[in-house]
Amino acid sequence: MKHYFPLFGFLLIANTAFCQTLFSFGDKPVSKQDFLTAFNKNPPTKNERRKALDEYLGLYINYKLKVEAGYDEELDKLPSFLEESKNFKRQIADNVINDEVGIKALTQEAMLRSIKDLHVSQVFIETPNKNDTLKAFQQINAAYKALQVGKTFGEVAEQFSTDKATKQNKGDLGYITAFSLSYLFENEVYKIKVGSFSKPFKSVLGYHIFKVISERPALGTRKIAQIMIATPPNASEEVKKQYLSHADSIYKLIKGGEAFDKLASEFSNDYKTANNGGEIGNIGVGQYEFDFENQVFALQNVGEVSKPFATAYGFHILKLLDKAVAPKTADDAAALANVKQLVEKDDRLATFKKNLLRNKWLKVTKFKTWSYDTAAFRAYTDSNILGKITNGIKQISDTTVLFSFEKKKIFAADWAVHIVKYLTNPISNYSDKLNEFIEQSCAQYYADNLEFYSESMKAQVKEFDEANLLFAAMDKHVWGKTGTDVAALKDYYSKHKESYQWNSSVTALVFNVKTKEIANELTNKLKQTPSDWHNITTSYGADINTDSGRFEVTQLPIKQSFISKDGVFTDPEKNTNADGYSFIYILKAHPNNEQRDFEDAKGAVTNDYQQVLEKEWIASLKKKYPINIKQAVWQTIQ
Repeated sequence: MKHYFPLFGFLLIANTAFCQTLFSFGDKPVSKQDFLTAFNKNPPTKNERRKALDEYLGLYINYKLKVEAGYDEELDKLPSFLEESKNFKRQIADNVINDEVGIKALTQEAMLRSIKDLHVSQVFIETPNKNDTLKAFQQINAAYKALQVGKTFGEVAEQFSTDKATKQNKGDLGYITAFSLSYLFENEVYKIKVGSFSKPFKSVLGYHIFKVISERPALGTRKIAQIMIATPPNASEEVKKQYLSHADSIYKLIKGGEAFDKLASEFSNDYKTANNGGEIGNIGVGQYEFDFENQVFALQNVGEVSKPFATAYGFHILKLLDKAVAPKTADDAAALANVKQLVEKDDRLATFKKNLLRNKWLKVTKFKTWSYDTAAFRAYTDSNILGKITNGIKQISDTTVLFSFEKKKIFAADWAVHIVKYLTNPISNYSDKLNEFIEQSCAQYYADNLEFYSESMKAQVKEFDEANLLFAAMDKHVWGKTGTDVAALKDYYSKHKESYQWNSSVTALVFNVKTKEIANELTNKLKQTPSDWHNITTSYGADINTDSGRFEVTQLPIKQSFISKDGVFTDPEKNTNADGYSFIYILKAHPNNEQRDFEDAKGAVTNDYQQVLEKEWIASLKKKYPINIKQAVWQTIQ
């Protein structure tokens, strides 16, 4: 064991050093780690780091003082504060939980799978009766042995599969990609090498053997409209020819220039899409039957129309409305963002959440079942579902505790409210439904109390709450005072009047125009009738934005030299930090320095007075909470 002491000792020293107190205010310590975490959120350049650290220390001390004042004054107990904190927690809980579940890894996995399509076949033995799986198990193993001794996959699928469609297609499922199948099946398929088949695999539907026939670069999606001419079930070949002839006549009309959407609304038997010009929407790989999908992806150019083709439902004519190319690499940022959205809605995330719930959340939330009469519970449940009075059930009532978490009990009344939302008839699987309710309740309790179980959530909530507290404290001691105490502002102005002067300035109209052409045209019109500027500019709508007032020359949004004289127009000039062009019409020039009156100076006076109030407040806080900086620790920060 002695060989591990030096390493352990080093780690202990490093951790202790990082957790050292950097400074304290009153009896409140602040660690080196907390300071650096805040500072490094917006790190300066390496050459400016030392100077920035020195400046930030003072700012951070003031920040901690203001927040502490907010706590002391119980501003965190205000209803508005509590509501905003609650809303923030609700907004970020899903993202924090998704990170805990591993959404980044799931997204990357899905992204890697999305860049290729797999051609897949299966042998499928259904198990309609969950309790009778022996026969299906024997069949799937017989099929597996047949494959092992060299029988073709198509022969085995045709011989053993009990699903009609699988048998007819000799197991061929066509191409699939990420999200084409449920995550359970997708995982099995993507484990298989091209040309190989899987071991027998059991799902809730039955037993499966999958084979990956080939792979190709992903085709992406196609936005499609269709005209479908449905054929009657079991139609004879002669009847099918008549329907094909009808489809051909529609196709000729399209080729002759008739509008596809008009013909779809008139002739298509797909009533869900006919009134929308036949538009189906975006189609991806693995969403439709193999033959239909092949026709979809055979269309290459937007606007291209397919010839009529047959499926089991009838004859179809397709039109390509748009196409989206699949990503070619896993580092495509736009595609990655889209895949993340799909993951958030997909069963894979729900599957991982459920695993985490069962293996972790139930434990950390201190889930506990309570004792109650199960027969009475069933009677109570059925009575609530049927809307009957439950007073006659002595052994259980609305206040009976079914289960609990660390800080919350779940009562029979909670169960009753839940169950009547979903059911109108008595149930037989009480335990399954109750387990679902337990899991839903646990997930909700965990999300509502996430800051106690997640360091990430705790840190984000603390940062948000402290920012809100800082705002509330500043509003109380600084901003609010300057907004309501006009007499104090005027008094401050009168004592510092000489500081609020107009430098060389102009009373002017400032025009911000969308293009140079419009700017030139507008300038010419305004020069002819300057007094009609309002009507002239209004006629251009959103292409022109006008501002008026008195501006110091240095504040104007132009760099060109100009004569400061009444009636002068400047030339249109391209904006430096925005699109468009600006020019100025001077109504009156003020070349000399002049005293600003209170109203003109009010903005600057307010800002200056707020700084005075803040300095006085900080000084009082430092007296209340004396600052003690640990210089030895400060010197270790580089």
